[in-house]
Amino acid sequence: MTGVIDPDILTGMILGAEGIPDIMVILNGPTGCKFYHGHIAHLKRNDSDISNPYLRPEPWFFGQSRIPCTYLDDQDYIFGTQDKLKEILTYMKTRWSGLIVLINAPGASLIGDDLKKLITILELEERCIPVEIPGYSLSAPTGVDRILVRILEHLHPSGKPVHKVNLIGLSILQRYCEGTKKELSYLLEKSGISVLSTPGAGSDTENLIASSGASLNAIVFPEYAIETANYYANSYKIPFIFPKDGAPVGFDATKSWIMDICRAFGTDTNFLIQEIHSAKKTAARSIARLNAVSGIPRGSRFAIRAESSFVLPLVKWLYTYLGMIPVGIDLTDGSCQVYSDELRLFLQENHLIQYLGIFPGKDPDIIFTDGATGNLMKNQGICRGYVDISHPPSGKIEIIPKTIFGISGSLMLIEEIINILR
Repeated sequence: MTGVIDPDILTGMILGAEGIPDIMVILNGPTGCKFYHGHIAHLKRNDSDISNPYLRPEPWFFGQSRIPCTYLDDQDYIFGTQDKLKEILTYMKTRWSGLIVLINAPGASLIGDDLKKLITILELEERCIPVEIPGYSLSAPTGVDRILVRILEHLHPSGKPVHKVNLIGLSILQRYCEGTKKELSYLLEKSGISVLSTPGAGSDTENLIASSGASLNAIVFPEYAIETANYYANSYKIPFIFPKDGAPVGFDATKSWIMDICRAFGTDTNFLIQEIHSAKKTAARSIARLNAVSGIPRGSRFAIRAESSFVLPLVKWLYTYLGMIPVGIDLTDGSCQVYSDELRLFLQENHLIQYLGIFPGKDPDIIFTDGATGNLMKNQGICRGYVDISHPPSGKIEIIPKTIFGISGSLMLIEEIINILR
């Protein structure tokens, strides 16, 4: 199967900003650029102030609760967007009390309207952040990273120094963001480390202002956090931990990630070691029962498509811990080169390099990919089942927060794999 398209920088910027509760994104663009982003933002923000998102009557919302847009048409591309921008900003000025991020769609950025000048005329300099050129043909993680830096630069954080950590590299664009934040915060808290903020993943602007007081930034998902980490380091001298084994996916990478943070804070790692030992015992019972009857999951084939910082720890863990064999490995746009190189080395050492760069490969039992692609491939008979690891999701209704990160995430992945293979 070919033609899988990754979200681009515009999606990353919109949903990166929408991950901050008291920020409203206004899109200067046609309605076709609005609806997907408005739908995802509404779902991921868990807004409760509008019971039915299809009843919002304002002309810029088109029935959705998020991402009002200027609904540009052919005349606007000829004569400019100033009138529509003035109208929507004047309306939002009196009806939204938080920050506004005004983003040009790529086509609108070519018109050349001066967003900063209009914002100044409307006396919105303190409340409106313009993004005149979002970027072209860049990845969604890059968009999340860059918009967070733009917002932090506007806020000028001035937090008091505290012995706490910021979790950076999380975004509502990611699958199971809320559950991941809870899992990693819990593991750190139990290890004696308090979390100050999670920029782009639920922290409001007040919390972001306080975030400059953290003593350390812990990167969760590097593709979403390199520029943010460097901003904090350069502006506030906050060091950051780059996860040497990749994102905390699987028992080994989770242990490595948290132990590095514990060493930086000088805290005890006994809780973490005991929790991982207990989780391995829990997993072993289910794996042993399945393996005794059928031999699986050992020897089962899998394919994966994701960012390299996620693919590296997952492939290593599935191969060494569960004995599963990769038959297709594809890295998404914006993958971090450090992990891409390490993945290549691991595959070469284990005589698996021929499977890098193909997707889904030959006869995979399980596919790890976004839910929409996974569901399509399962229905086409390409695989026995899939694990939904990224956006867009399959549409399955989910009530309880879940995660594929940390210790709980490791057990969830094992549970998904066993249920597909049994």
